[in-house]
Amino acid sequence: MTPLLFLMWRSMVGRVTRWLRLMKQPKYLVGTLAGVAWMSVFALRPVLRANRDASLGDRVADITEWLPALESVGALALVVSLSLWWLWPFGKASLELTETELHLLLPAPVRRRHLIQYAMLRSQWGVLFGCFMISLFSSGGAPDRFVWRFVTVWLFLTLWHLHGWGRGLWAARLQELPAAVAWRRRATVVAGVVLIWLLLAPGIASIAASLPELSADIAPTLPHALSPERLHADAPLLALLLTPMKWVIGPFFAGLAPDTPLVGRLESVVWPLLLLVAHNEWVVRSQTLFEEATLERARQQAARGDAASRFRKVRQRQRQAAPFSLRPTGAPAIAIIWKNLMLAHRTRLALAVGGGTAVVAISTVVVAFTGLPDWLIAIMMVAGALGLIATPLMAGHQWRNDLRTDLLRIEVIRTWPIDGWRLFAAEVGPPAIIASLYAAGAGGLLLIAGTAAGATSATDFVLVSPDLAESLGVSLVTLLLLSLATALPLVAAIASLSATLQNLVALLWPSWIQLGQRRSGSAAHIGQGMLTGIGLVLALAVGLLPGALLVGAWMFLQLAVADQPLVAWQLPLLGLTAVVPLAVIVGMLTRFGGMLWDQLDPSVELLNSKSPS
Repeated sequence: MTPLLFLMWRSMVGRVTRWLRLMKQPKYLVGTLAGVAWMSVFALRPVLRANRDASLGDRVADITEWLPALESVGALALVVSLSLWWLWPFGKASLELTETELHLLLPAPVRRRHLIQYAMLRSQWGVLFGCFMISLFSSGGAPDRFVWRFVTVWLFLTLWHLHGWGRGLWAARLQELPAAVAWRRRATVVAGVVLIWLLLAPGIASIAASLPELSADIAPTLPHALSPERLHADAPLLALLLTPMKWVIGPFFAGLAPDTPLVGRLESVVWPLLLLVAHNEWVVRSQTLFEEATLERARQQAARGDAASRFRKVRQRQRQAAPFSLRPTGAPAIAIIWKNLMLAHRTRLALAVGGGTAVVAISTVVVAFTGLPDWLIAIMMVAGALGLIATPLMAGHQWRNDLRTDLLRIEVIRTWPIDGWRLFAAEVGPPAIIASLYAAGAGGLLLIAGTAAGATSATDFVLVSPDLAESLGVSLVTLLLLSLATALPLVAAIASLSATLQNLVALLWPSWIQLGQRRSGSAAHIGQGMLTGIGLVLALAVGLLPGALLVGAWMFLQLAVADQPLVAWQLPLLGLTAVVPLAVIVGMLTRFGGMLWDQLDPSVELLNSKSPS
């Protein structure tokens, strides 16, 4: 086991060393300091302050009488979860190892149990980080409370992880045994689960019958109805069967009770620790053949980050579909847009635009005469507004068919005969196009809802007042169409800005940013999303302010100086005026992105790293 521990230690040292080497570059150092400052000042400090003022431990003092009842409910919930888990007939025999580690360790003179133990220890990094975050935000800043919360959460999560691993290996082992033996073992497990619930059912029914009515004030009587004394008196068998589960979650509740002495807390940890050791032995002594399954899992995970992973999932007859026809000759940027659009969708753009327009037009005509129920109009308005606002803002976060995918093949992209800024613009285009199309669909939903709301005077939901349309000299449907035509250029500009910022971040910090089609939920990548979100907000503020000033100046001159009324047909022109500053910012950022692409050194930024992400 010592060589494997040495391997884990050197791997961790290598990651830290690589991170410190990146800090030698000013852009990574500045980015790290900015991220730490933002997390400390705007995210971590307010949460910790609020947690300290009203921490979980302080609030528990007011509900101490509820703790025994909550412990009983938690034990019963644990029994339900484990029963459903063991009744599920499938399991995986794979370990959390990469293909490189497998090629290194499987031929090595390492014992089987040590290899399994190494895989389990590697998975502890995520568990420890999760325990740290849970303890940090729930301990209220008290060091003793933080330590105990960390220990109890780690015990439960590790025990749960080991139990799931052992159950998966056991289920996979059944597939290697003779059919008769496998069925006997499955039948034994099912019979055991059924027997446990047959023993639990009378006690649960007895306790459920004594519970107060939900319509009444249950606060004074519910803790007594679920108390351990009541369980021992009315349902002794239920109390006996729930006792092992209470021992498992006992350390957590021992930390919540303010009057629990230190000796009592330490005693509550003994049973979970014994279970932890037993589960560890159960897993490392498993005879399941995990090698092939682990290698297949590692290859599948590596393939998911590949740009061609989506292509392999497409059916053979659909692989000829493309968003538009690509001519044999033409601008290279068009070919890049064509390629990246297919990473997300293969539906033809003409069909999507034409079909969507036809559906919206027909639906608008129909609801103009028939109307819709108020509840449906409300749902359509909320969904349409959310889609119209959120989709362009999330264009760079939601769709990654841009440089974040193509940088994984930088040795190929570097050879393309295209200017840097043109390549950058072509990479930014596909996410912006897809986001704009989805936002246009949301706008069409708003158009249908607004038309339906204006079709009846009984509705309580009005998107655009008919009086406003009359004052502007157009019908309600015409005003809705003009409003949609005003919003769509602004939506496209915001989507382009969102995608541009994401690709700029990928070029500024390529060794940092997560590359590939799949998004990870790690803390580092969540922090990257937060920082780019802040940049998007600042860029929108800078870009929309001049546009708002231009529109305000236009309306002031027309209404106050020239004394001319506002006409509805001016709305699209006002929208284009507001978009001009944003378009200028996107153009400047595109030129800057092209410069970064021309100066990018793959040997330093990407090819030298173990993993681009």
